[in-house]
Amino acid sequence: MRVLLAVGVVALSLGCSRGVRPDSAVAGTKPVSGKVYSNEAGERVTLIGLEPGDSHKALVAFDNTKSELDGQVLVASVNSERGKTHYWTQWRGRSQRFVSVENRGGYEDLIFSDVNHTGYTHLKPDTGKTGALKVEKIFERYQDLEGDKKYQSMLVFDRKFWANQAEVQLAEALAETNKACGSKLTSTVAWDSITDAQINDISFGSYCVGALESLQKLCARSDEAKRAVQEKLQTVECRMDAQQALKLEARKVIWSVTERDVVQPDAATTFFTDNL
Repeated sequence: MRVLLAVGVVALSLGCSRGVRPDSAVAGTKPVSGKVYSNEAGERVTLIGLEPGDSHKALVAFDNTKSELDGQVLVASVNSERGKTHYWTQWRGRSQRFVSVENRGGYEDLIFSDVNHTGYTHLKPDTGKTGALKVEKIFERYQDLEGDKKYQSMLVFDRKFWANQAEVQLAEALAETNKACGSKLTSTVAWDSITDAQINDISFGSYCVGALESLQKLCARSDEAKRAVQEKLQTVECRMDAQQALKLEARKVIWSVTERDVVQPDAATTFFTDNL
């Protein structure tokens, strides 16, 4: 009886009722505290702190966020700077910061961004849900997901997914440009110039929209710029190259970016002003 009682006490102190696999990303840790954040739309993000503290790990659970993260629990690396705490997680082979918590002079603001990072949602601490939270359940939920093949497949690098994300972002910028300029431009990406490592390392969609954003601003300034774009441009191509550059060949704009640099907005504006 004493042995059984001792075992029960140990299990309770660990905060969960079953063992952790040795190869688990949370092996050697235990859940110690948690907080639920929500908003009026019903979106919910739960943060679970893990001990030991020097592991700098936490679990992040997503519910009703209307994203592909719904129902998922991710293990996060935690770092803090200037009043903000960032939660870095792996998703589709990339290190992603979906969640940051900022102390805004007495209250917390959790900022959630979806996988494509095209928008941000704000959530605040939910006292009621936090009071009802059982951190052990989230910990066990994560353990169950670790053994799920579909979940594991969402963690590995997915070139097609990230390429599609970039294409969507580029298409949105293209639509805005055509609206601003009254044009019928098309866009393309030279995917054969881009390695998996480069897709994994940078937000390629964000890099590619620069030329289109410059054209939008020019068209907003004058009807002359609109006419120039309509008459002299047909397509915009984005590609990786050894150095950043902006070229105009026939009616094609070639926007070359590097892993660390793009043509800056003022330089792009000057180029189009001089060459259109």
